[in-house]
Amino acid sequence: MTPAPTRISFSGLPSTVPAYARVMLGSKPYRALAHSGTRPIELEAQQVKLSAAHLARYCELCAVPPSAGLPAAYLHVVAMPMHMQLFIAKDFPVKVLGLIHLRNTIRVMREIELHRPLRLSIFFDTIRLTDFGQEYDFTTRYEQDGEVVWEEISTMFARGEAVPKEGSKRPVIERSMHPSSGVSTTVLEVPKKIGWRYARVSGDVNPIHLTTRMAKVFGFKQAVAHGMWSLGRCLSAAAAQLPQAPMQIDTQFKLPVYIPSQALARIWSTDDGVDISMCTTRGDRLHLAMQVRRL
Repeated sequence: MTPAPTRISFSGLPSTVPAYARVMLGSKPYRALAHSGTRPIELEAQQVKLSAAHLARYCELCAVPPSAGLPAAYLHVVAMPMHMQLFIAKDFPVKVLGLIHLRNTIRVMREIELHRPLRLSIFFDTIRLTDFGQEYDFTTRYEQDGEVVWEEISTMFARGEAVPKEGSKRPVIERSMHPSSGVSTTVLEVPKKIGWRYARVSGDVNPIHLTTRMAKVFGFKQAVAHGMWSLGRCLSAAAAQLPQAPMQIDTQFKLPVYIPSQALARIWSTDDGVDISMCTTRGDRLHLAMQVRRL
């Protein structure tokens, strides 16, 4: 029988400072213990007000065009204080430091009124074991006037220490499968300080994004750009071709985007939306693959 969820409620967005201290000093393992159960966790912030100044800083970091409206990935950043509360909750099984963002689905249900408060909720109940580690899903949801206006499912990954099962294959390095025509290409700069700059705006201070020394501790050769920055930057490059809400954005994160570097965004229209790939500047190896579809 599934245990009753742990419920935590805030009147508004909590401070992130105490949460940072608990993340850094906490004793949770980097991977869930074998055969450990999962207790669901539900969090809510009863009233969230968007900040025009904070939105402007996000738009500058992700090069959002002035005519683009509220960026589809922005509310992920707004929810970060609540994500931190999830990560430090007693029943969240692992330390968040070093976790890798593997997949992301965003649903924008309708246009959001910027000057009206939102209710924010977070829900976690899923751990999956794979040949190479563990996956954790959590859902972020915003409501306005009792109606769901934005929803996200994030999948995080923790590398495992065990030897993969016999017969399992290492993940293939995928290449961009773009059509031969109708593709626009944009060179994306990944600036030297983008990890620190995005961390200040987003509140995501995972050390793999900040310094090469810390990134190497978790198996990377140098600092890695935030996956949600790459996602937001690609959406900005495709802003003129994105459908109106309601829409769904499915993203799979592939090879890490190292800091500093350059990447290519390839964008092409489909019958019901847009496909976007972020690739290396040579070889077309994928950093991320994104599908944007009308709902």
